[in-house]
Amino acid sequence: MSKSEFPDELRNKLDEFHVDVPRIPTKSKLERLANWIYAPAKSPIELLPIKGNSITGLTIFPLIFVLILFTPIFLI
Repeated sequence: MSKSEFPDELRNKLDEFHVDVPRIPTKSKLERLANWIYAPAKSPIELLPIKGNSITGLTIFPLIFVLILFTPIFLI
């Protein structure tokens, strides 16, 4: 709907309102790329439920991963 299609009464009511929109500072593409590159990496160990110095967790999880990874090769 264009501005000329509004009825006169509605157009007059809408013209009464003035909204000031503040300018929001934005970062350049280069700054966003630099922030993405230099962001600290998440530790993959934190995804596993290993508590403290759990030797069991540190030895069992890699074995499970290797079994899952190489099981399809043995089934061929």
